[in-house]
Amino acid sequence: MVRADGTKSAKVIQVIETKSKRGLGTEKDPVREVTQYWDFEGRFLAEMDIEHCIPLVEHEVKAVTESLIITSSEA
Repeated sequence: MVRADGTKSAKVIQVIETKSKRGLGTEKDPVREVTQYWDFEGRFLAEMDIEHCIPLVEHEVKAVTESLIITSSEA
């Protein structure tokens, strides 16, 4: 089985970080701070929007939980 083994490399780079408010202010779309990263040529690099991270985290937790249950029952 192939497993993730952590960070392969890291380096310090210069980017532009912007922070802005997003959302309609409703329960399904709350107002929140969104952080974006851009290079010096104006190209979008990445975004951190916590509301979009929640489903990804829930998916990962479910996958790990299911994997542990399967592994435990196979033992």
